[in-house]
Amino acid sequence: MTNNDFTIDLHCHPNLKSFNSGFPEPRCDMWEKITHKIEGRFAERINERSHFVLKESQCNLYAMAKGAVRVFNVSLYPTERGFLHLRNVPKFLIGKNKINTMQQVITGYDMEAIIEQKKHYQYFEDLQREYRYLYEQQGKSPDGKWRFKLANNFNDLKEALAKPEMLVGIVSIEGGHVLGAVPEVAEGMSGEEIAEAITKNIKAIKNWQIPPFTINIAHHFWNGLCGHATSFKPPINSIVNQNKGKNKGINQLGWHAIRLLLGRENGKRVIIDTKHMSLEARKEYYAFIDNYNAVNPADTIPILVSHAGVNGFSTMDSSIAEKDVAAKTKKHRLHRWSINLSNEEIRIIHRSHGLVGLMMDRGILGGTQAVQKISAMADIEHQRRQYCKLFWDNAFQFAKAVEDKTAWDIVAFGSDFDGTITHMDPYESAEKVPLLMDDLVAYLEETGYNEPLWYGYSPQQLVRKLSYQNAMRFYGRFFV
Repeated sequence: MTNNDFTIDLHCHPNLKSFNSGFPEPRCDMWEKITHKIEGRFAERINERSHFVLKESQCNLYAMAKGAVRVFNVSLYPTERGFLHLRNVPKFLIGKNKINTMQQVITGYDMEAIIEQKKHYQYFEDLQREYRYLYEQQGKSPDGKWRFKLANNFNDLKEALAKPEMLVGIVSIEGGHVLGAVPEVAEGMSGEEIAEAITKNIKAIKNWQIPPFTINIAHHFWNGLCGHATSFKPPINSIVNQNKGKNKGINQLGWHAIRLLLGRENGKRVIIDTKHMSLEARKEYYAFIDNYNAVNPADTIPILVSHAGVNGFSTMDSSIAEKDVAAKTKKHRLHRWSINLSNEEIRIIHRSHGLVGLMMDRGILGGTQAVQKISAMADIEHQRRQYCKLFWDNAFQFAKAVEDKTAWDIVAFGSDFDGTITHMDPYESAEKVPLLMDDLVAYLEETGYNEPLWYGYSPQQLVRKLSYQNAMRFYGRFFV
C-alpha cells in the first residue's frame, strides 16, 4: 500500500472484548491488546480444540492504526444468550464452572461478564451500556500519537480523515434481538405491547448523540422479527441451537421495526444490513426495496451486506434447494450455504447501488476441503497466494454475475475481526491488512488471473476500489 492508501472495514468489533473485559465496569479500553485468559489444563485443552479462533484481540485501536484501517463500522453486539446457554453439554460431568471457562477461552471475555450475561435477557439495556462505553472511548490514544472519533455523517468523516492521526468509527448494531421482541423479553406481552416497545427502543437509539448508521436485523438466533440463515458448522452446531426461527421470513413485528428504522420521520435513517437474514427474509426485503426505490427515485435505499462471501449459485432458489449442511459445501471451491450470496442477489444489490464487504473468515470464503488444504500448507508464501486466489474468486463472482465494469463498484472489505471468526492464517488481525492488500495486487500482477473480468482496471485500481474507494462513495451518498 502507498502512503496515501488506507482501508475501510465495513464490519468489525474493536469494542467487543474490551467492553466485556470486566463487570460492572470494563477493565480495558479499546486501545488495549487483549489476550484470552487460558489457565489450567481444562482451559488449555479448550484452547487446543478451538485453535482456529485467534486468542487475542484482532482489531484493538492500535492494531487498526498499525494496519492503516482508518475508518470502520463499530458493531455493537450484546451477546445473544444462545451462545451462553449451551445444549448437549454434560454439565453433570464437566460442571458449570468449566462451561464458563470454555466460553472465556473462546470469546476472550472476562468471567464476571459471562456470568452476569447469563442472568438476564435485557438486551436493550446491554446495548445502551455498550454504546455509552463506545462513546466515552473517543479521544487520544494512551501514547498520544492517535485519536479516535465517532463520525455522525459523511462531512464528519471527511473532516476527520483530513487529520492523519485520526481513526474514525461509524456506529452499527449487529442483531435485532436488541429491539425487544425476543421471546424471553416479550413473554406475556401482546403484539401491540411488543410493537410499542420496539417503537420506543428505536426512538431511543435514533436519539443517541451518534445514532447507528446500520443494523443487522438478524443474527444467529430467533429474535421475534425475522428468520436467520444457518451459520454454525460442526461441531459448534451440536452445542449451539439455532433451529428456532431459522429460514423463516419477516413477520409483522419485523416489518414494523424495518419501517421505523428506515423512516426519516422519527430521526435519521438506519440502513438495514442483510447479513445473517434467512434467504426467505432476504427475498421479502429485496422485493420491498425494489418497490420502494421505484416509487422514490430521489430517496433510494441501498442493500448493504457488510461481511459476506459468495456461494456460486445462479439463483436464490438454487442456493437453498439443498439444505445447508456440511456435505453441501465440503467439496466445492466456494462456501455454498445460503448465508452467502448467489449471482441473482449480487445483481439485486448492484441494482440498488448497494455494497458488499468481503470478509476475512476463511470458512465463509471457501468450501471445507479447499480451505483445509490451504490452511495445511507449510510454505507460508504459497499459502498467502492461495488465500489471495480464494479471496479473488469471491470478488470475481461479482463481475461474472453483473457482466459489466460497474460490478466493481459494489465490492468492499468487511473483516468481522473479533467476531470469533476462522481467520485466514497469514492475515490474523487488522495489522496484517496492508499485507493482504499488497498480496492481492501482487497475485493479479504475477498471474494475470481472470484478466477479462478486470474490465480494464489495473490490479492496484481494483484493490483501491475494494479497500476504500467504493465504501467512501457509499458513505458519500447514504451516510447523511
